[in-house]
Amino acid sequence: MTDKTILHVENLKVIFPNPAGVVRAVEGVSLSVREGECAAIVGESGSGKSVTSLAVMKLLSTPPAVMRVDRLEFDGRDLRDASENEMLDIRGQEMAMIFQDALTALNPVMTIGRQLDEVFIRHRSMKRREARQASIQALKLVGVPSPERRYGDFPHELSGGMRQRVLIAMAFACDPKLIIADEPTTALDVTIQAQVLDVLKTMQRERNTSLILITHDLSVVAHMADTVYVMYCGRIVEKAPLRELFRHPLHPYTEGLMASVPKLNEDTRRFVRIPDAVPNPMRKPAGCTFHPRCRSCTQKCREAMPPLRAAGEDRLVRCWHPVGETENGEGADSHV
Repeated sequence: MTDKTILHVENLKVIFPNPAGVVRAVEGVSLSVREGECAAIVGESGSGKSVTSLAVMKLLSTPPAVMRVDRLEFDGRDLRDASENEMLDIRGQEMAMIFQDALTALNPVMTIGRQLDEVFIRHRSMKRREARQASIQALKLVGVPSPERRYGDFPHELSGGMRQRVLIAMAFACDPKLIIADEPTTALDVTIQAQVLDVLKTMQRERNTSLILITHDLSVVAHMADTVYVMYCGRIVEKAPLRELFRHPLHPYTEGLMASVPKLNEDTRRFVRIPDAVPNPMRKPAGCTFHPRCRSCTQKCREAMPPLRAAGEDRLVRCWHPVGETENGEGADSHV
């Protein structure tokens, strides 16, 4: 990992107007990813993680989406006004995406080999014979057994883990500078999930590729990430290096996410959960959006949205009363 910033996003906002109201999916998200870094965006379903990733790739249809961003810079280029043709050249070659459902992401009526071939033909100007060899090699690199035979298989003929490996092969095919992985192992069992994550991590490290990992699973974060952004209700509520976040979460939502994960050295009959659910994005509460679920909220939390402020070296938190602090800065009990 170097100090060079590959992606810089400032004040990203995405809304979806509809007859019933306005869905405020993303509200002022800012993030940056360095060369070779894995940045994880963590949160429950409905937090705005996937919409953020689609906005970065400029894959949202506008309309219905309305997107505003102060800065969207990729490898030194401003993408805010990039045309669709320019984005088609960038996607796949310099920026790629791994979707969470491989069966729907892959074309069901084309063999996986032909789909891989298209990447090399489109972005590397290869002939069909050259593309075939490159595709077989790509399948081999991600651990697909008998790649020459699997090259002619259709997506439904592969297991979930193999299909996910095919998506990883497609993403890394042209050695992009940035890959966005949106819940890449959600539909897989734990054993296959670990294998796929190992392949993804090995490919990312060996090629020094920047990676944005979208997930709700903290065990995946612990295995993969360098930096973690915790997202709730369309906003970043905490940012920290991986070890610092797990050692001392500052936002009560982050602490709640960690407390809800069962641990082998604890009484498994005691299930800790965050109360209630993520608010309706059309009817978000006033003040801090987490306050209805926070056991230690104050009147200030109900009335005003806390700013995202510095809380140590390379750490940010959006909370009036971070975990471990009182209003006068002294130690406090857990908030969730």
